[in-house]
Amino acid sequence: MAPTPTLLAPTVRTTSRSANRSRGCPLGDLLHFLGKPYVLDLLRVFHESPGAHRFVDLQRRLEISPNTLAARLHDLVDAGFLVRTAYNEIPPRVDYEATRKTRELDDIFDAMRLWSKRNDLSPSPAITVTAPMVSVGRAAPRAEGGAQLPAGSKRYV
Repeated sequence: MAPTPTLLAPTVRTTSRSANRSRGCPLGDLLHFLGKPYVLDLLRVFHESPGAHRFVDLQRRLEISPNTLAARLHDLVDAGFLVRTAYNEIPPRVDYEATRKTRELDDIFDAMRLWSKRNDLSPSPAITVTAPMVSVGRAAPRAEGGAQLPAGSKRYV
C-alpha cells in the first residue's frame, strides 16, 4: 500500500492595517487617521475656535464619552496636531491647543464648509425611466409572410 500524501494547509499571512500604512503612502496614512471616529470633529472645533480648549469643554461640546475623547486627544497629540499642556494645579487642569500642522488644514475646512453650503447630504432624486408597454401574453398567430391570422385560428408548421 502506497503512503497517503499529507495535505498541508496553505500558509495564510495576515497583516494589520498599521503594517500596510507603514509602506510609505502618506495620503493613505492621513486618510486612515482622519477616518477615526471624532478626529475630524475635534479638528473642526480647533478650526472654528482657535486657542486652548479644556478636556471638559471638548467633551461637553462634542457629547462623546471621556474614554473616547481621551483616546482621540492622545492620537492627535502623538500625530502633532495638538499640544497638551498640563498645569500643576488642584484640581488638575489640562489644555489642548492646535499646532501649525492643524492650522494648515484651515483652507481645507473652509473649502468643505463652502461645499456643504452648496450641497447637502440628502439622497439624489430617483431617476425614472419609462419604457414602452410590452404585451406579456401569447403573441397572435401569424401566417406565412407575417400576415396576422383571424382570431381563434392556429398555425401549424
